[in-house]
Amino acid sequence: MSVPGLTITATPIGNLDDLSPRAIASFKSADLIACEDTRHTGLMLSRLGIPYGQLVSYHDHTSAKAREGLLKALAEGKAITLVSDAGTPLISDPGYRLVKACRDRNIPVTSIPGPSAVLAALVISGLPTDRFHFAGFLPNTASKRQKTLSKLMAIDATMICYESAKRLSETLADIAAIAPNRLCAVARELTKTYEESWLDEAQNLAEHFAVNGAPKGEIVLMFAPPSDDENTWSDQDIIDKLKEALDEGLSRRDAVRGVCQSTGIGKTRIYDLMLSLDKTPS
Repeated sequence: MSVPGLTITATPIGNLDDLSPRAIASFKSADLIACEDTRHTGLMLSRLGIPYGQLVSYHDHTSAKAREGLLKALAEGKAITLVSDAGTPLISDPGYRLVKACRDRNIPVTSIPGPSAVLAALVISGLPTDRFHFAGFLPNTASKRQKTLSKLMAIDATMICYESAKRLSETLADIAAIAPNRLCAVARELTKTYEESWLDEAQNLAEHFAVNGAPKGEIVLMFAPPSDDENTWSDQDIIDKLKEALDEGLSRRDAVRGVCQSTGIGKTRIYDLMLSLDKTPS
């Protein structure tokens, strides 16, 4: 029997056997199933032989009018199950606006927990699990990604990110430029046949993927919190040190060399920040 309200239901991230009995019951009893992709969800349920009712589309580009339609059905006492294409909805997937609207209108919201790439990757990583931060997808462009990483790497928690396979080596190189010995973990194709994971220092993993090529499939990238003996320098910290060196009369080359020696940061990152000074309005 359906339970009125919105149910946030986790679905498999690769292995269909991970769909829970409660999730199956939710699909069978729901008046509506709101899906990121109705074709994807319909195919999954058909493969599992699970009878289901009406599928409706709900994703990041769903209009406010369509969302109001779901809220109207919920207000009338309908049972709606919300799913994403894989894993737990709302975790870098659609659903937040709908849940917030339900809360604002006192419509019951519950969850059926299950698969999540974030937690599946974390618990096999070999990195500390007592405190972690999920940063979602990193920026696409190198400059924005480097600035984001500079901030994230200063946080006292294991960091979990989603990254594309083709950018993985570059992102690891960015991490290594800040802290070459920072312990990092990479997991791909979690719960699937060709699942793999790696744990090593950032500089070693960056070199491994640069030499061997990008891995295939869905990627979760993690890195450890800063250690007590590791200095994590922000871009602004480095720029300030470069300016101090230049003000002291050092050449640009000597300023870069000096900051590299005093911070332990790779020359490439220091040099790039030196170049950025030329673009800074005077």
